[in-house]
Amino acid sequence: MKKGYAYFCVQMKRGRKVLPRHLLVNLLVCVCMGVLAFLFLERGILSEGRQKYRIGIVGNVTDTYLGFGISALQSLDDSRYVIDLVEMSGKEAEQAFHRGELNGIAYVPDGLVAAVESGANDKPITYVVSEGQKGIASIVMQEIVDVASDLVTRSQSAIFAMQEILVAHDRRDILLKATEDLNLYLIELVLSRSGLCEVEELGMADGLSVITYYLGSILLLFLLLCGINNCLLFTRRARELPGFLAAKGIGCLGQTMGEYLAYVFLLGICLLEVLGVLALAMGKGVFSVPEWRHQETEALWRFGMSMLPVAAMFGAMQFLLYELVEGVVGSMLLQFVCGISMGYLSGFFYPQGFFPDTIQHIGRLLPTGVALGYTHSSLLGEFSWAATGGVVLYGAAFLALAVAARSYRIRRG
Repeated sequence: MKKGYAYFCVQMKRGRKVLPRHLLVNLLVCVCMGVLAFLFLERGILSEGRQKYRIGIVGNVTDTYLGFGISALQSLDDSRYVIDLVEMSGKEAEQAFHRGELNGIAYVPDGLVAAVESGANDKPITYVVSEGQKGIASIVMQEIVDVASDLVTRSQSAIFAMQEILVAHDRRDILLKATEDLNLYLIELVLSRSGLCEVEELGMADGLSVITYYLGSILLLFLLLCGINNCLLFTRRARELPGFLAAKGIGCLGQTMGEYLAYVFLLGICLLEVLGVLALAMGKGVFSVPEWRHQETEALWRFGMSMLPVAAMFGAMQFLLYELVEGVVGSMLLQFVCGISMGYLSGFFYPQGFFPDTIQHIGRLLPTGVALGYTHSSLLGEFSWAATGGVVLYGAAFLALAVAARSYRIRRG
């Protein structure tokens, strides 16, 4: 026991020597990840909520009810804040579409009015979108165009039918008034549709806002890739050192725990540094967490302390990977590949809902998936026995495998 403790003290001294360099590198990483997060959120995801979907309208709609409906949508309806319908020629629309300036093109065929007047309705409006854009937004846009065209053509048919009935019954005296009343009724029917439902935002994943979700994901990714920065602690050891220490009475368990505990202590200091940077940024108003409103600083430090078990689990996994591979290049490459691939599958970059069901299930079972679930609970100020148990079990399993790998190395000599 005394020899194991002495070995732990030696490892702490090694960690103290490399600590300044680690803190400097971590600070640079924090700045880079902060800039990327700002660009990704402010210029990317969050800015999408302030962007309009531009749809090009190709065809002559000026003198038809369809043209009147488009003008009404762009001037009266709430959809004008979301959708921008632009009338243009076919060539202009195709060029703008290829440049990425349009989300889709709606082609209004010639003879549409005549088809509606005759009751055939056999000339539908065609909506064109690129195959790479077939996400939920494009599906919604296509449905909007289909509904709008169907509503307009049916409204036009209703107005013509009403006019024919009045003419057939020799009521031309009320024709203009009846046409105006029916038009106003149809317009009012369309514009009052917003009261039919209530929209409730559930957040990006697990009820978290976009900023909160990526705050947890970026912090996890930072901890996951810390093993690359800490490679010099484990790759400059002599191959004969484990056997020599075993001969001196420091067994596999003592060696592993001495090095691991010193490494976790170093990870804890790195985590505190990151929390300090985040607290400074929040204090300067660079970003805010909606779930922590009015108690952001206190909630940030409480969340940071709750992340220590995750840091310990990731440290155990990184320690195991260094035990499995010798050499600087191989160990660093393994750390990077495992970190990025597991983080991607577990939803660090995109919510798991973007993936097929099988991938989602695998991502949740990975250590990174368990850590993400634990982090989401911590961000909401909740406690999850399942996620906490998963973190502890994974950490214990990694340490047990690391002890077994160290024992094998000593036996191999």
